Amino acid sequence: MPTRWTLTLTPRPSGPVRPAHLHALACTLLEEPGDDHTAQVKPFTAALAGDRLLLSWLDDPTEPELPSRPDTSARLGGRTHRLQPGDRNTAPYARLAAAPPSVKVRVEFVTPAYISRAGRQLPLPEPELLLAGLARRWDVYSPRPLPSKAVTELLGAVHLARHDIRTAAVGAGSGQRVGFVGRAVFGLPPRTSHAAQRAFAALWSFAAFAGAGAQTTHGLGHVRVHVYDLPASQDSTVRERNTGPIDTTLHSQNHQPIGGR
Repeated sequence: MPTRWTLTLTPRPSGPVRPAHLHALACTLLEEPGDDHTAQVKPFTAALAGDRLLLSWLDDPTEPELPSRPDTSARLGGRTHRLQPGDRNTAPYARLAAAPPSVKVRVEFVTPAYISRAGRQLPLPEPELLLAGLARRWDVYSPRPLPSKAVTELLGAVHLARHDIRTAAVGAGSGQRVGFVGRAVFGLPPRTSHAAQRAFAALWSFAAFAGAGAQTTHGLGHVRVHVYDLPASQDSTVRERNTGPIDTTLHSQNHQPIGGR
C-alpha cells in the first residue's frame, strides 16, 4: 500500500536544494545495494520544504525500513543532516480503488511539476497526460488493477476546468527544469460512467502519494488533492474531501518563479 513518511532534517537546509541531491538522499534511504539505480520507474517519491523531508513508497511487497533512531544521519548535497522520524501514513490500494465516484478534483501543485513528452518539457497541467502517467504507475505497483475501459474512458473525457498557475524553475545548469506551481481544477462530464468517475477519484487520490508529472523522485510534482464526492442525487452541489495522507502544505524555497500567470 502507498506509504508516506515525514522526517525532520537538522540542521535545516540553507538555500535551494538541487533535485539531484534530493534524489540521491532518497535513494540512500530507500534503495537496497542491489537495486537498479538507473531504472526509469521507481517505487518512491520525495519532496522537501524547509526542514521537512517527505518520502513515499508505492510497492507493497518491498516497503523498506526507514531509520527510526533520532541520531541517524545522511548527506544532502555537501552537508550532513540528522534525521528525526515523524509521521507514517498509509492508504491501501483497495481503499483507493474503492473511492467514491467523482467528476471534480482540485489539485495544488506545491513543487514544480512538468510533463515529459517526446523529449520536451511541458510545464502545463495537461490532464490527460498527468492521469496517464498516474495510471501507468498504478499498473506497475498496485495489486488491484483499475478497469482498463474505465481508464480509457476517463482519459478521453477529462478536462481542465480552470487554473491559477505560474511557471517556476528548479535546479541549475543542464539539470534545470521548468515546471509550474499553483492550483488547477480538473473535471469529467456528468455523462461518464461511474467506473470512469471512480477511477478518476482513485488516480488523483493516488497522486497524493505518487506525485504528478515527471521526476517525482527528485522532489518535483508534489501535490495536495481535494476530491469532490458525488451526492446521492447527482444533481446537487458536490461535497469536498481532502485525500492527502497528511497536511502536505509545503512552503518550498527550492524553486524560483520565471514568469507570470
